[in-house]
Amino acid sequence: MLSFGFYAEDNPDYLSSDYVIDLSGQSVAGTSTVSISLPMPSTIDKSRLVARFTTSDGTTVKVNGVDQTSKSTANNFKVPVDYIVTKGSFNVRYAISVTKATGLKWHEVATFEDLTVFGSPVMKINPKTHEPYVGFKIRSNNNNHPVVIKLNGSEWEYVGGTSFGNEISSSYFDMDLSADGIPFVGYADNTASVKGALTVQSFTNGNWEFTGGSSGVLKAQSTYLGITVLGNGEVVGAQVNNATHSDFARRTLVVSNYKDGIWRSQTPSMLTNQVYMSNMAGGKEAAYVISINRGAVSGINYGYNVLKYENGEWKAMVLNYLEPGNTFNNIYTIGAYVAPDEVPYIWTLDNASGATAMRMKYYDAQDATWKELGGNVLPLGFVPDRHTEVALAVATDETPYIVYNNLSDQNYPYFMYLDQETGQWSAPVKIADIPATGLNIDFAKTGVGYVAFTDSGNKVHIFKYE
Repeated sequence: MLSFGFYAEDNPDYLSSDYVIDLSGQSVAGTSTVSISLPMPSTIDKSRLVARFTTSDGTTVKVNGVDQTSKSTANNFKVPVDYIVTKGSFNVRYAISVTKATGLKWHEVATFEDLTVFGSPVMKINPKTHEPYVGFKIRSNNNNHPVVIKLNGSEWEYVGGTSFGNEISSSYFDMDLSADGIPFVGYADNTASVKGALTVQSFTNGNWEFTGGSSGVLKAQSTYLGITVLGNGEVVGAQVNNATHSDFARRTLVVSNYKDGIWRSQTPSMLTNQVYMSNMAGGKEAAYVISINRGAVSGINYGYNVLKYENGEWKAMVLNYLEPGNTFNNIYTIGAYVAPDEVPYIWTLDNASGATAMRMKYYDAQDATWKELGGNVLPLGFVPDRHTEVALAVATDETPYIVYNNLSDQNYPYFMYLDQETGQWSAPVKIADIPATGLNIDFAKTGVGYVAFTDSGNKVHIFKYE
């Protein structure tokens, strides 16, 4: 064997870089085994990698008795793979081990200087191109319209122009990408028949079009809104209605879905009491909404709820819950996330452990229980408060990563991950000496991580982990 490696061209769904070793100068005389270690970031899915290799003429290559074709045959490199190379009566075993690369770092790719942001930006990774998209409400020149940009290499590009759509109410904006890589935005629309109602648009055929044909998908004032696009293309939304004259009671959770060309909205039957705020996340199969109750419900102050939407039906996973020993759920700090393996995560801010702390949980479907990620509250190294932001992403190797603004260090962005071998959180690492708000983290299927946020001047920054 003269060369061996993994190329992004042969693995478009798994790699964004090439990992190659030159074997042409390596002597195999008098040996039956050649051990090769090829470092690769742990965030890469190694279960179906296609190798590219070269050999001298008249050579056959097999793995477990199966003929191997360069640039074509895939193998599971989560474990060492033995390539048996034969030429005439001469056999050599090439023991290929993909090892964990060290020295991965966050480095800034680009700052978006054209516009300033109102509220928090939203970052999503295109599942087809692996490019990060960032959407936000424009602050510049009192524009107040949505804009979406994408990172092409190290350059920002507008998706459908410098702004589009209608005027956004407050900072209520969200974005998601479909399984086909089509961006969707949802925002509180000041021009809707009920001022501030949810409007959804998608970038289709080179234009931003209203999903459903028009703006304002319901008669409500949509605050704390979120949208997600399921794998089948169905759009699901959630919001807290703040209008008195609407189709829904004020300050109640209202959920919406777009399917078969029709928008439908409702107050979930299992959650009709008033709520402060909501947060939404979705995967290919299901959407999840977490909310905080407004005041006391059935004698419980500020309990939280988690609802799940799947196969056209809303179900309660958690209703009016208060952590044992907790005296107050912080009404400003809740979050939800769905991992690539469809596992939902939630986080809240409580004092159940004796001091205010961030608690992150995931749902174990086998045990049908919510379990604390890492077994305890997040070890941030400071006491969080309503100004603490946390974002979560799970890489393709199922490692959870969190990014947060460190209140004890000038609100600089930090990150840590849950080590899958030890079950412990890594030591916190600072990403940049830039005060950060509107934090986002996500991983492309190729294993490359991205963090996006705004600085104190409301400019978008994006960092890459590789």
